[in-house]
Amino acid sequence: MPNASDIITYIGIPLAVLGVLPIIYTAINSVITIRKVQQALRRNGLSEASTRSSLMSGIVEVSLPRFSITPLDREEDPEYWKLNPNASTLKGGSWTIFNWNCLITGSRLYRLQYSDELQIPQADIDFEELLSFLLDRGAVPDVKGLHMFRLAGLWTPTGTSLMLSPDTTKSVLKVALPNDSDGILSLALHWNPVWDNREHDFLPPGWMRLQLPQPKDAKLAEDEKSRPTQDMSPGPFPLEKVSDAARPEKPPPQLRPMSIRFRLGHRGDSVTISNAIWEHENMPLAESLTLDHFRSGPASIWAPSIALALGLSKSFPLYNHHLDPSLTSLASRESIPCGVLVALGLLDESEAPPWETKYDRSENAHRFQSDILTRNREINAENKMSPDQANIARTKRLAAEMQQRMDRARMDMQRDRERRATRQREAIGSPRLDTTVVSNAALKHLKAQKSIDDGDGFEAAVETFLIGIMNQEEPLMVVCTILEKWRAWTDRGGMTIADLETLEKEKLAFCNAACVMGLIKEVSTKEESAVALDMRECVEHWKKVRLG
Repeated sequence: MPNASDIITYIGIPLAVLGVLPIIYTAINSVITIRKVQQALRRNGLSEASTRSSLMSGIVEVSLPRFSITPLDREEDPEYWKLNPNASTLKGGSWTIFNWNCLITGSRLYRLQYSDELQIPQADIDFEELLSFLLDRGAVPDVKGLHMFRLAGLWTPTGTSLMLSPDTTKSVLKVALPNDSDGILSLALHWNPVWDNREHDFLPPGWMRLQLPQPKDAKLAEDEKSRPTQDMSPGPFPLEKVSDAARPEKPPPQLRPMSIRFRLGHRGDSVTISNAIWEHENMPLAESLTLDHFRSGPASIWAPSIALALGLSKSFPLYNHHLDPSLTSLASRESIPCGVLVALGLLDESEAPPWETKYDRSENAHRFQSDILTRNREINAENKMSPDQANIARTKRLAAEMQQRMDRARMDMQRDRERRATRQREAIGSPRLDTTVVSNAALKHLKAQKSIDDGDGFEAAVETFLIGIMNQEEPLMVVCTILEKWRAWTDRGGMTIADLETLEKEKLAFCNAACVMGLIKEVSTKEESAVALDMRECVEHWKKVRLG
């Protein structure tokens, strides 16, 4: 019969061994886990991260640095356009796809039980800088995603796309799970090298380039410059060979500006123009462009908005700027009476609804016929008189005719003034036309005046005008004054006779102003205008985000 020692030997010892096995398994698993974690850290360039493990609990502790990142210098650093060849494959490391300026701002301690739980801390980045960087790489805003983000904010569903690839088929930036975000918005990046189709020569976001109109002989001059010089045929006397040192030095040719580049910025809620540069073949010229005339007056108010509207119409990457809602509202209102366009000669009377008083055009003919009959009767009566009486009657008749002509001339002038005043009052009180009708009539007049080419639209007219005011061409500076008056008479409910007289004197300026209004109305209906407002509000609300 087994005794107590046998029971302890055959039953107790195995039970004790079974009780130790979980501890042994935990210790072995801890060693394997920390080995895998260290291998993963080395593969991802984080071999300096401190790791430690507890053999009893099986918990692995990893301390990783937290970074604050900013884009590299676009002008100086060639790595700006390259992808990081050592991008991290760990969770939370999507920001390592690109090259950044990195600054360690702290550390994050992770406690892991399994190696696949390893992740790296999300990086802090300025939201506006992130969007500008992606736009510079060619990314396109997601209209629906940005609008949802603007409305929902931190409660935007995970996976909502904010930026799309250049071909708009994939998501580049989307809302990520709020792991380790501490209440800050978490975003994730995705980029395919196939999408890298931009380089340093492309303008960064917020910049615009306008091509200057070249004189007709500019192309001939370039052809003449590029044409090889013909050798002179030998004459009866040999030509003297002049050494290079003896040749007079020719001054370098003066490069002609071919384009103008400038940057759109913000001052409060308004758009500004800065950093204007003359260019030749897209290369900056030494001579800078002064913008002092944009610091005050109507030009400081209208020129930046006009530039923004032109840029949006050309689909430039200006998504972080939006048109002033007051301007889009102004362009959408019916503010120009049809009689004003007819009075300016921009609209045919048959194309406008009835608005003016009609007068009998044959009244002068009736009066002239009556005067002829009266004169003939008096001449016939003179012929029947004696010579002395006829001379006296003729003298009286001629004096009466002279006085009558003078009286009627005064009466006609007074009548014309009254009718002109009546027509002006009727013109400014006539039915108002849609901005599109007004701008199309103005565009037609500009084409008739050869200010722009046939086939061009509002863009060409506004671009020509914008280049002119940036170059301080005085006739075009009046356009901004006309636009400010346009806003004034719309706000007060109608035009005055003084406004009509101003437009009659500045007809060409009014046509340019009407084209500006037409372009603003066109742009206000485009998606770029709506998404710019959403993006601007998102940037103003979310200064910092976490990218991982």
